Amino acid sequence: MSLGFLAALSRRRLLGGAGAMALLPAGAPGAATPASPAPSSGGAGIDPTLPPKTELVLTIRADITPAVTIGPSAQGVRRLIPIVGGSFTGPRLSGVIVPGGADWQLERPDGVTTVEAKYTLKAEDGTLVSVTNRGIIVPPGGNTPATYVRTVPEFEAPMGLHDWLNKAVFVGSLDSSNFRQGYVVIRVFRVV
Repeated sequence: MSLGFLAALSRRRLLGGAGAMALLPAGAPGAATPASPAPSSGGAGIDPTLPPKTELVLTIRADITPAVTIGPSAQGVRRLIPIVGGSFTGPRLSGVIVPGGADWQLERPDGVTTVEAKYTLKAEDGTLVSVTNRGIIVPPGGNTPATYVRTVPEFEAPMGLHDWLNKAVFVGSLDSSNFRQGYVVIRVFRVV
């Protein structure tokens, strides 16, 4: 290896990732070619060096029925919570939850519960949006002073008015304080 290549590789590591590929000598592994598109920061005017911000886009009230325990498996205790309806509101989208979804949960041997909820939103204009919401629930103890619950909802909306849901990363918080009353509240934030 030439010293020039090593110096360029060091500059690449300092500058971080794909944005520094252009510093590599032509023909070097990972070097940008003239036909390669310019790296994107993920959006016009977004400084990739700053921490992300979020904005509230949906508040979902999901109506549920009691959990059904499937039982222990090699990975932990499996259960599901039927999602039987509900509603959602937001600045750009409101409507109801179509009955028939479920939250599949796995309580691992370490006490952490993984969740994967699948359900369908029906907007006021009749548009159906598929939701897959994965996350974790960490009970208090050790380095966790309070229950930690975070999810990463993914939306699949048809092209058109609501396809902005297909073009962003979202995070969610879950309020299960009304679980015994038959519903939970999920707040969905778009990462900007």
